[in-house]
Amino acid sequence: MAIPNQILPGLVSGIPGEIAFDGPTRALSALIASASDAVNVFGRAFTYADEAVESVQAGGTGKFAGIMIAPKSHALDFDYALNGGVGEFLFMGEVYVQLSTTGGTIGDLVWFDNTTGALGHGTATTGQTQIANCEISRHNVSAETPTLAVIKLTQ
Repeated sequence: MAIPNQILPGLVSGIPGEIAFDGPTRALSALIASASDAVNVFGRAFTYADEAVESVQAGGTGKFAGIMIAPKSHALDFDYALNGGVGEFLFMGEVYVQLSTTGGTIGDLVWFDNTTGALGHGTATTGQTQIANCEISRHNVSAETPTLAVIKLTQ
């Protein structure tokens, strides 16, 4: 196999769920317990499903747990993590994410869909939850990556 000598399409900046920049970072580990495996996508928002056992679910209306990170640490045959496994969830730091909306710019607020945990920018409406202290930072979306962004979570 030849060594690649050009940037692959779709990998211009980063991978959803990867920490974007060094700096203050906080994350927690929790048991994944979503309604379906297919919504356990890296770079999406998760809330606590059951605080007693520290299980989390994609989306939801409970307390915010964080953004699922570290996709390369899971040797999977899927684009998502499986229920019953343990995942890492960033609640402070900067991370690459895939937005469900286009046209976001640095400083835009970030929300998540209560059903899937998919992220968008702007002000949350019905069926969405605004993520406190979260905004798009350092990476405006572009023609090459119209929905890829870096978001910053602070406390």
